Amino acid sequence: MLKSEATEERNRSIFVNISVVAVFVGLMLGFILYLNSSSPDVRRLSLEKLAEGFNTSVHNAHWQWQAEGRPQIVMLVSYANKLGKDKKLVETKRRPIFMSHQGWPKSTENSAGCEKIWDMVLDVPMEVEGFKVIAEYYNGENLSGDKLDSACRFRLSTGPYFEYKLHLGQVLKVKS
Repeated sequence: MLKSEATEERNRSIFVNISVVAVFVGLMLGFILYLNSSSPDVRRLSLEKLAEGFNTSVHNAHWQWQAEGRPQIVMLVSYANKLGKDKKLVETKRRPIFMSHQGWPKSTENSAGCEKIWDMVLDVPMEVEGFKVIAEYYNGENLSGDKLDSACRFRLSTGPYFEYKLHLGQVLKVKS
């Protein structure tokens, strides 16, 4: 009887160990799947925030272009959130933006030009949550026969993107 009790105890111990490992693996798998499924939303939110900043900078440049008498280049100036020691605004950086005759940021009409517009307008790396942002140029004449439909598309390798209409100054919302 002693031998069968020892065998039964060993079998019970093995069963408990296997059960504990199975529960642990199940919890880890569920946790990994949960974290993995939420990451595209983070990338989309980050791209939406960049699109809002892009839109703001484009319109700031346009109004500055109007106010300065429609020059070929405007200088966008950024300021710190706090006043300086002498209670004046503190300038943090300046960036030149080349403007079209319609008053919108411009560059050459190709993908490299779209990257240049990103650099002029946003002045941040073309990256979202560790993923490279890809700039693509779409010729409006090829799309709809209208040059005004030309656009730069800023996208991740898969998923969300936003567009900037070069001749209209419109920033179209993030799409999937």
